[in-house]
Amino acid sequence: MKYDIVPRYLSGPSKRRPTAPMQPCRFIVAHDTGNPGSTAAGNVAYYQNTRNAQEASAHIFVDDKQILECIPFLTARPEKAWHVRYNVPGDNQRYGVDANDAAGGIELCHGGSIDIKQAYSRYVWLIAFACYTYNLNPSVDIAGHFELDPARRTDPKGALQLLGKTFRDFIEDVTAEYAACIRSDNPPDVIAPEDANKIIRFLSAGYMATEVAEARTEFNRLANELRRRSGQPLQ
Repeated sequence: MKYDIVPRYLSGPSKRRPTAPMQPCRFIVAHDTGNPGSTAAGNVAYYQNTRNAQEASAHIFVDDKQILECIPFLTARPEKAWHVRYNVPGDNQRYGVDANDAAGGIELCHGGSIDIKQAYSRYVWLIAFACYTYNLNPSVDIAGHFELDPARRTDPKGALQLLGKTFRDFIEDVTAEYAACIRSDNPPDVIAPEDANKIIRFLSAGYMATEVAEARTEFNRLANELRRRSGQPLQ
């Protein structure tokens, strides 16, 4: 874990966060905000304040200082976010599913006072980590928003151009980050499933003993981290 992924969930159910469970994650959609200078915190605050204004959202915003998850994807049981229109065919043609139902939507913040190199470093790592978490191939299981909705969208090419990078460069960077994180001389920490499940039972007792939403979210996050490290599906 190079960086912290901070849960800052939108209130729900709402238009932006319907609290509907995602299907098993099939791919990742790379976005940029298209709003130069807007930070991760600023975007999440805007989504929260307009949570019933429209059905448009994303799972995570990344800038040079923070990675904020506003709809559960990597820190709790994944939920749907509305980040690609349903009536475009690219996601179905390429992956056989709609992006909103089975893909993570990750937004790169850029422009203004944001250090684009730092933001990009976090963005690349985060998408590599998402591929690792969901057992995806970063060379083929990442789509740009512009590829799925070419008539309306160009992201994340606008942000990448600030770095002199093409989308293909970006895919190569994520693939290299993924390979570096799992290289054989630095294997990820693992735990036996039976040991993980024993610890999860203790966490479940704590979950049931409290009605505080934040505490329950943290218990769920810890249990999912144990499931991930023991090779079990997230819940």
